[in-house]
Amino acid sequence: MAYVKILAPLTGNASDATVLAGAFAAAAPFKAHIVALFVRPDPAEAMPFFGEGVSGAMAQEIVDTAKEASDKASIEARGALAAAAKDAGAVVIDRPEKRDMVSISFREVQGNFADRVTLAARLSDLVVFGPLKQSDRPGMAEAFEATLLETGRPVILAAQTMPKNFARRIAIGWDGSGACARALIAAMPYLARAEAIELLSIRKPNTECESCGEVRDYLALHGLACQERMIDAGSRGIGEVLLEAASQGGADLLVLGGYGHKSLLQMFIGGVTKHVVAHAELPLFLVH
Repeated sequence: MAYVKILAPLTGNASDATVLAGAFAAAAPFKAHIVALFVRPDPAEAMPFFGEGVSGAMAQEIVDTAKEASDKASIEARGALAAAAKDAGAVVIDRPEKRDMVSISFREVQGNFADRVTLAARLSDLVVFGPLKQSDRPGMAEAFEATLLETGRPVILAAQTMPKNFARRIAIGWDGSGACARALIAAMPYLARAEAIELLSIRKPNTECESCGEVRDYLALHGLACQERMIDAGSRGIGEVLLEAASQGGADLLVLGGYGHKSLLQMFIGGVTKHVVAHAELPLFLVH
């Protein structure tokens, strides 16, 4: 089991370094290929905001200014790619190609950011975003939502500082739901290579984890062992307790499911999701 193609959306901003560090860490166990996708905005999309009274000369100035900004951002994205590839000891190639080492290629397209990222994600094994709380590109949250909800692809939200031993110690947030089961199965390529797996079940008062044994049996059939930890959240938020437990266990990747809502607004209303996404200091592996 392996991931061979990883998508890393770039913006030409400071966040690209975090995205690329996450992508290279995610690619390393499989010698995967990374597609660094830069989406050049379509200036025509901005014109309706200026109204019907815009003269031809002003319209051209708007287009020229947008192109200049896109050109600069593209150069910055390419520079970040080159620097990150050098640090990772990866090879930069023109197009996706299987190599006996981690490789990366740069792809530039034009259009709506979220739409183009979602389209590219459909034929990717995994998509890496930077922390959403630090996103400096309009449309990044929308791209994350669309990728997660519409494509079925696993998403990694990279940490600001990626752990040196990425995915060596994996925590699984487990509530017995179908989304959690899908996340666990999608994460198997990493779980199969992990040195330690811990199943975290945040217990509600007077309840037990009836399906934890099934998880243990499933992993055992794959030759994997896991530790189980039942945690009583008490009056504290589940998201807070889950992050604390993962940190205490030394996890360098937290696998999560449970995103069943249909819009980003609804998604972030949920206390667990909102807290985990906003406060995680370790990488998150998410599946809808």
